Amino acid sequence: MRTRCRRGGAVNASSDFSAAIMQSKAKRLLFNAIRIGICVGALWIVGRGVTLRDNVTLVDGTSLSGTVRVVGESVDLVTTDGDRRTLAAEEVARDKDGAFRISFGIATAWGDSHKSFLLLALALHFPVVFPQALRFQWLLAAQNITVGYWECVKLSFAGNFLNFATPLGSHAGDAFKAYFASLHTEHKTEAVTTVVLDRIIGLGTLLLVATLIITFGPSGEQLSLLRPYLLIPMGIGVFGGAFYLSPLFRMIKLPPSVLSRIPMIDHLRRMDRAARTLAGHLPVVFGAVFLTVALQALALLAYFAVAVAVMMDAHFGNILEYFTYYYTGTIVQALPGPPQGLGTVELAYRFFFAPYGSASQIVCMALSIRIVVLVCAVPGLLVTLSGSYRPKAEGLEAIEHEMDGDSVMGLPVDQQLATT
Repeated sequence: MRTRCRRGGAVNASSDFSAAIMQSKAKRLLFNAIRIGICVGALWIVGRGVTLRDNVTLVDGTSLSGTVRVVGESVDLVTTDGDRRTLAAEEVARDKDGAFRISFGIATAWGDSHKSFLLLALALHFPVVFPQALRFQWLLAAQNITVGYWECVKLSFAGNFLNFATPLGSHAGDAFKAYFASLHTEHKTEAVTTVVLDRIIGLGTLLLVATLIITFGPSGEQLSLLRPYLLIPMGIGVFGGAFYLSPLFRMIKLPPSVLSRIPMIDHLRRMDRAARTLAGHLPVVFGAVFLTVALQALALLAYFAVAVAVMMDAHFGNILEYFTYYYTGTIVQALPGPPQGLGTVELAYRFFFAPYGSASQIVCMALSIRIVVLVCAVPGLLVTLSGSYRPKAEGLEAIEHEMDGDSVMGLPVDQQLATT
């Protein structure tokens, strides 16, 4: 009878486990289907209005397609049939700012692009990884985790490559950095927490600079539309961070019965301690923010060079507006959805950059930016294939010796935290 009960309990446990796995797979499939749907829908909207050839609108409302060249106050047109036609200035419709109403196609946007500016974009974006790695090293050092700068560079290269080259998006790169950073230290939870804090500082600084630009920068109709979408999250973040670090938050005590039900409560306590440890190192925090601003400035200058390359209306007079819209695209990219914001970023660009270029130019700019970022992340492929991100054997032996020799590690987590 006892044997039957045990078998029945085992069968029930096995069926419950199988059902949980099936439910998890169903949720994952649904989430991926939603992501793909958003991506396809956004790309379909982006693709509307994108043409291979140029289009020029006449004063009577008709549109002519072909290859367009503006020569002084006239427009030269080579139609798709090969016919050549010169349009006088009074024949061509104009926009509100007086410019000819011409929509340049993909072929012209790419064919006439200044390739030297595309090379400049590569040169500007490649060094981004070095301040990124230094920031990561500083944040690790705040947790008493010693990792060499070159090791952080390799981890950053590999993480960037996985972020930009895999369908998993930024989760893949962050998970990679978190796991292999933890191999360099006995403080595993703190190493993983540092990756999370690194991402928070990056996104928080991005949101802060974009908010400052729209608040104190040039006024514009589209910039004004962004204000509530940036100011509200910024206010929530500042208030939430201040409350989290305040003594008032520490006064909240949950009953032991509630704490015992929270999964991985010991790791959560260590993560909380790691976050408060970093907050106590203000020079490190300010230094990390400064490095973030520097690397973001390099990246945005590279994006701006791409806009100049595809002959959009990009000049130093509107560079702050470009920076704000690029910041917005980066925020969209970080949101849950398609990997690397594929489709959604292009859709945001189509909306914000509409006054500065045709749909084809904007799409060409967006794709060129993705290519620049991916090319600069290619060294990460070599890092992942070679396995050079792993700690050296002597480093692993030192970590194991510290873990074996440290009697504190044998205590419960609460006592570990009390003694460290």
